[in-house]
Amino acid sequence: MNARDFPVKRYLERVGLENPPGADESGLKEIHAAQVFSVPFENLDIHLDRSISLKPEDLVDKMLMKKRGGYCFELNGLLHLALQALEFNVRPRLARVLYNRAQAGPLTHQVLIVTISGKEWLADCGFGGPGMRLPIPLVPDRPGEQYGERYRLRSDPNYGWVLQKESAGAFIDLYAFKDQVTLDADIEMSNHFTSTWPNSIFRLRRMCVLAKPWGRITLNDMELNFYRDGRSTGTILPPGLPYMKALAEHFGLILDFKYEDFIL
Repeated sequence: MNARDFPVKRYLERVGLENPPGADESGLKEIHAAQVFSVPFENLDIHLDRSISLKPEDLVDKMLMKKRGGYCFELNGLLHLALQALEFNVRPRLARVLYNRAQAGPLTHQVLIVTISGKEWLADCGFGGPGMRLPIPLVPDRPGEQYGERYRLRSDPNYGWVLQKESAGAFIDLYAFKDQVTLDADIEMSNHFTSTWPNSIFRLRRMCVLAKPWGRITLNDMELNFYRDGRSTGTILPPGLPYMKALAEHFGLILDFKYEDFIL
């Protein structure tokens, strides 16, 4: 599938946009926020023993036709296809996660760099809970607020760019990446490792996240939480029907499986 074959109209319907945004800074922000608020982060297929395909036709089928979500390689893969179809200049890069880790992890996260009129932006709709809602310019030490949260990039001599988020009055590291050639084969290898390695967080936990302008909704295994205006309220879901109802009600997922299908 090339950019001309990408179903732009179906994508816009999925993310709640009536008209294609222009290939400029405001258009990038519009499409980025629209996808983040509409297509949830979720890794349920891994726990259904389904392989994660990054073929463009499979990404379109899963997230646009079947109205599922995905994890970083799928979500940013979809965003990449959409931006290309809308005539943005975009390139993928791999990142290593720093968040909640004593040491930097391997290259198991995908991000996008978008160039507009000579200015570069970091775009990422696939980092789950602490992830951005809007793209940010590739400029160091320039904090920016988006929907009540603050992010910035810092330059690191070893890891290149490091995305940070403000938490409890301090900026914490989320992930690091370098602007270097990244092939489809690199992304495919990283996706395979991340989705199949027994100790991968994505194999150890079932996760769903949907960002909202007021915060986010998360489902971490059986724990459902609502983060609103800096406060958290949550509940533990019983297995079976209540869990499945939560997937549909809070994350908008069209389900083609039963709770009993999960590999527990």
